[in-house]
Amino acid sequence: MAENNKRPDDSVVEGTLPAGCVAALVYTTFPTKESAMAVGRAMVEARRAGCINILPAMTSIYVWNGVTEVSDEVVLIAKVPPAGAAAAIAYLSQAHPFELPAVLAIPVAAGNTGYLAWLRSGTDTQV
Repeated sequence: MAENNKRPDDSVVEGTLPAGCVAALVYTTFPTKESAMAVGRAMVEARRAGCINILPAMTSIYVWNGVTEVSDEVVLIAKVPPAGAAAAIAYLSQAHPFELPAVLAIPVAAGNTGYLAWLRSGTDTQV
């Protein structure tokens, strides 16, 4: 969505992940690969995400301020333990260049034990 001033509720998180969820994928889009890389790297270094995936090309079609927009964007997916999802959503919402970014947590129902242990060890869910 448009790059502008933030709304006052940018870091408020609505909803909870379901019980039994073993991880979450926090999805958002950025205007450029460079901006996604900068925020993704900062998240990993701050231990807000165990891993970031950046998919460099997608097209979004949406209505913004009454006008249908078509934008080239970059997908960022942050992999986090369930306890870190709210903090990751808040972090991405605040660090995001868009006025109203889509920042969505997708629950993960199952995963391989070793990877999930690694994900938890690389993420500080207390921040």
